[in-house]
Amino acid sequence: MGIIKFLKTMSIRNKIKVISVFPLIFIIILSFFLNFNTYKKVNQLEDMKELANLNVKISLLLHETQKERGMSAGYIGSNGVKFKDNLTEQKELTNKNINEFKKTVQTLNSEIFPLNAYTLISKILKELATLEEVRNDINNLKIKSSTALVYYTNINSMLLDFIALTTTKVEKEKDTRTLIAYYNFLMAKERAGLERGIGSNIFASKSFALGAYEKYAGLVYEQQIFIDGFLKYSSDENKKFFLDKINHSSIDELKEIRKNLLSYVDNKDVKLDLEPTLWFSKMTEKINILKQIDDYLSQNLIEQIEKDLSTQTKFMYFLVIISLSIISLIIYFIIFFNSSITRAIDKIYKGIEQFMKYLNREINELEYIDLNTRGELGKLAKMVNFNIDRINGDLEKDLLCVGEATITLDKFQKGYYSCRVNSKAANPQVQTLAKTINKMLDTQQKINSDILKVLAQYSNYNYLNSINNNDIYGELKELVDGINNLGEAITSMLLENKQNALILQKGSNQLTKNVNQLNKASNDAAARLEETAAAVEEITSNIIQSTQNVAMMAKNANELSSSVISGEKLAEQTVNSMEEINIQVNAITESISIIDQIAFQTNILSLNAAVEAATAGEAGKGFAVVAQEVRNLANRSAEAAHEIKTLVSNATLKANDGKQIAASMIEGYNHISQNINNTISLINDVSNGANEQKVAMEQISDAINSLDKQTQVNANIANQTNDIATQTSVLANNIVTAVNTKEFRGK
Repeated sequence: MGIIKFLKTMSIRNKIKVISVFPLIFIIILSFFLNFNTYKKVNQLEDMKELANLNVKISLLLHETQKERGMSAGYIGSNGVKFKDNLTEQKELTNKNINEFKKTVQTLNSEIFPLNAYTLISKILKELATLEEVRNDINNLKIKSSTALVYYTNINSMLLDFIALTTTKVEKEKDTRTLIAYYNFLMAKERAGLERGIGSNIFASKSFALGAYEKYAGLVYEQQIFIDGFLKYSSDENKKFFLDKINHSSIDELKEIRKNLLSYVDNKDVKLDLEPTLWFSKMTEKINILKQIDDYLSQNLIEQIEKDLSTQTKFMYFLVIISLSIISLIIYFIIFFNSSITRAIDKIYKGIEQFMKYLNREINELEYIDLNTRGELGKLAKMVNFNIDRINGDLEKDLLCVGEATITLDKFQKGYYSCRVNSKAANPQVQTLAKTINKMLDTQQKINSDILKVLAQYSNYNYLNSINNNDIYGELKELVDGINNLGEAITSMLLENKQNALILQKGSNQLTKNVNQLNKASNDAAARLEETAAAVEEITSNIIQSTQNVAMMAKNANELSSSVISGEKLAEQTVNSMEEINIQVNAITESISIIDQIAFQTNILSLNAAVEAATAGEAGKGFAVVAQEVRNLANRSAEAAHEIKTLVSNATLKANDGKQIAASMIEGYNHISQNINNTISLINDVSNGANEQKVAMEQISDAINSLDKQTQVNANIANQTNDIATQTSVLANNIVTAVNTKEFRGK
């Protein structure tokens, strides 16, 4: 509504300008959208050109990965005999094209890629990062040929999927058909590469692996399907180039070899003795021919995109020039027509201005409006000139009515509402003005009466009535609404005061009750605190006695620790004595061994002497007796040494037992000493804790005494609060009584 009102109140000049500007704005916007769409198409073609260049890089990479896939399959199938040197060279070519592909991807803006294409590129780059690992497995024959084929095929499949996605960025049907045909051709070329790899593996191993025949036959069938799709969507020029290139002798030879391989399903004895390098070479010749077709198709596609881009760019510049020319021409005509209309309006404005000056007696003569323009403005000028003649007769009556209206409004301004306009004007508008003034005065007089009546009631504290605001508008309505709102505000205030007084009355009663309970609780707490203080003093006395007892226990434990240390030292001396006894016993044992050896040697000597005495005959009988006695003496010495050795062994055993017992005593003393130390530590902890408890109980006693004093203070405060609550209750009752004396709604 505000915009419509603004447009209605605009000057004619501004309305003409607005009417003129809208078509101009429409033309400018239309030109902008046309140029923007053209610019958008140019950008799309430029993006498509970048994508086409990337597709060329992908095609080159596909060609090299296909060859590497075929050589790898032949290398695995021949157990590393075939394609070894060729595979090394091929890896370098593949790496070169991978680097070119990566550089091209890095130079492109990710926004030009079709939906999901950038994610696909990321997957391709991630898959290519594992290429060296797969190559190492192939070199070391650690991977199956089927697994290697699947790896390379997966990369090629993602590359081909990216080319398929680029078709979604094309708007023209012709370009879409070209891209679809190109995609079908690349899919057929990819199947040819797979055929080369599987065939290399078959001829290298001289047999079909499990499932190899079905896969090979499927590849042949898929190649034909994609070739048919290529021929269906391809242009006549591209179709002719394809048919000319495909008509080659090497391809005819491959057809015979393929026919021989496909016959395996009917003849299991078919010979597969073809050299795998020869097969690979023949298939490479075919794929190279397909690569020539691929290069031709991609170059043709780029040339077509560049041609469309050039045409679209020229059209964009032409459209910009035409748009600027049209806009300039429209602006010229708008300025010309606005100037013409403005001059006419100025003349009419000056004519009406002098007419009003004449009416106001500022001038005594009128000049006709000199405007020869045809149309509405010319008719308006003629109408003004015609009314100049008519106005002179009725001007006096109108001036009289206007003069009386002026006097009436002057009185109204000073606050008199009983005056009215009684003169009759010749001009109906002036007469209507007089009636309107009289009606306004009637309305205002009635409203003033209602206002005074309501204000008198408000002065007597009666807020039940309000002023009727029907058929009242503008500032007067705001005045009436303000008085009514005042009454509502006073009523709301009275209701709120009454409610607050009732809440205050209820709260003061509850406060009095709570203060009484607080007073009683404070007195009870004071009595309880006195009892608690007495109990705490008794506990403090017991803690002091316990502290003294703990100190005595600590002294006894220290004396016991000293005794244990002395016993431990005596046990260690016993061990040392036993060790010395053991050393002496070992020495005796060694001496007994010497005696035993002497007895043994003596016995031998006596035996030799007896032999010599027997040899000497009668002369040696006396010596034989001596020898016998020496032998008896040696035997007794040996027996005595044996008994002493037995006694010494027993003494050694007893000494060792005593040593072990003394060691056990030392260990026991160590345990006792450790336990005593732990006991002393615990006694010290208990002593410290008792001292701390003593201090704490003294602090508690002080706190209880302080709390007792504070409780007494709280009791005094509770008594004072009780007095305040009583006074608050009286005040709340007075407020309720005062509010009830006034008249208002909701009382």
